[in-house]
Amino acid sequence: MAVATRTLVWGLAAAALLSGCGEKAPRPAPLAGKPQRIMSLSVCTDLLLLQLVPKARIASVSFLAHQRVEVIMPGADEGVAVNRALAEDIIQQKPDLIIGSRYSTPQTRSIAKRAGARVVEFDEASDFAGVAALVRQAGAAVGEPERAEALVAEMNAKLARLEETGPKTAYSVVAWNGGDWVPGQGTLSNAIIEAAGARNIAAKPGFRSTNFSVEQLLADPPDALMYGSDIDHLPSLHQDQGQHRVVRKLYAGRTVTYDEGPHLCGLPQSADAAVDLRRKLDALPRRRS
Repeated sequence: MAVATRTLVWGLAAAALLSGCGEKAPRPAPLAGKPQRIMSLSVCTDLLLLQLVPKARIASVSFLAHQRVEVIMPGADEGVAVNRALAEDIIQQKPDLIIGSRYSTPQTRSIAKRAGARVVEFDEASDFAGVAALVRQAGAAVGEPERAEALVAEMNAKLARLEETGPKTAYSVVAWNGGDWVPGQGTLSNAIIEAAGARNIAAKPGFRSTNFSVEQLLADPPDALMYGSDIDHLPSLHQDQGQHRVVRKLYAGRTVTYDEGPHLCGLPQSADAAVDLRRKLDALPRRRS
């Protein structure tokens, strides 16, 4: 499944969140009392919630959470109920707080209001400052600002170490994956690439994403290709193009894989993604002259 398609799927799963009652301030004031039955409707908020509060305070996470949790923090969702962002889930699980993405529907808003549930919605992060803001917003919403600050501090420390050490070689890269959607300027993927000390050849001024055909890739070749891992392992045309025989020959031994979760969601683990990318790039053979 292409990155853009997967992003759409995640957005649709979160589409039951209501636009009218969500809160979008980056650093809201903490709740007077901590919510005890928190319901998350999107994969990204699932991953934040599981890091901020004990399972006993989680009413449910989205039905899409498990595969991504197993990649980033295995076992963290064990024993936690799931939801499909349906009105029935809200009625049955009786949350006192609902969190999710900014996508929403009026129907769920009405049900949430009648159920007395507070709704907090989150935007996407396009850089590490945005990640920190999301983590703090989530921490304030669930009544755990200190835990949120600890996660942000840990993330910033990892980024600082990357900046202090610098890469062995300043590689140019592109998160290609077949070329149908390539993250460019103003994306979290680009921020991760830059934090790793590499240069994203798709980061052209004014472009958040672009397309790279095989011909374009060969005309302006980066030093290495990044391939996002596909957690559902479903076949797709972009995977076939990504394994084009010319590309395989040109980039034999010069590809790195990455987990797409921290690239698509603003998470503390987005810093780990930069650390992992640096390690993998440093391990590549020396560039051809």
